Amino acid sequence: MAVLVARLAMIEKPYHRIRETCNDGYSSTMTTMKPGTPILKRKRAYGPDVRLITRNGVMLVEKTYRARTLPVRLIGRLLVAWEAFIYSKLQGIAGIPRTVESPDPYTITTTYMGGHDLRKRTRIPDHAYFEDLDRLVKAVHERGVIHLDLRNRRNYGMDEHGKPYLVDFASSVYLPRKGVVWKTLKRIDCMGLYKLKAKINPALMSEEEKRGYLKGSLLSGLWLPGRILDFLRRLSGRP
Repeated sequence: MAVLVARLAMIEKPYHRIRETCNDGYSSTMTTMKPGTPILKRKRAYGPDVRLITRNGVMLVEKTYRARTLPVRLIGRLLVAWEAFIYSKLQGIAGIPRTVESPDPYTITTTYMGGHDLRKRTRIPDHAYFEDLDRLVKAVHERGVIHLDLRNRRNYGMDEHGKPYLVDFASSVYLPRKGVVWKTLKRIDCMGLYKLKAKINPALMSEEEKRGYLKGSLLSGLWLPGRILDFLRRLSGRP
């Protein structure tokens, strides 16, 4: 075991060096993570750092595991590769960030969509927003991608023009065959969408959406792993 860890550590060493430039010609200000850089997600020992960075004057979002311990870095490398694969399946859909080159295999870098996420009540989404969001989620599903975390308002955004976007596809699945499993998981995404509307602008909900929201709330309450996770979040003081 000690020999295996030592070999893995040797593999890691090249990625600890901060590269001066990236292959695309942009200066790698994204790799320095200087103090004061806007943080988008609170730092946790087992999770990534997520923050806004600047590359050649363009704002991007960097999610990285490079500062974590060796075991977490190795798992993070797999998660980053998977999320990059999911984004590759969603290329060309308006409202989905694009991936750009990253400095190491423990980091995924995407375009910054601007605006704000829907945990912040800066601007209440209207009927037009939810219509566009519904089309966006359907477009994602048509590519075979199920998000699986659409109950979380931080994964929804509204740009400066009031248009919706989606982020954080780390827990998503890819099902190119639209069979029974795809249809079942798609309903889970839809229930997350109903929850969002119920929390933010319930007056816009149709009767069908209200029924879907109540069903989703019931199933969520009966789902033991979800209840355990909520309990642990409360213990740790997480929102």
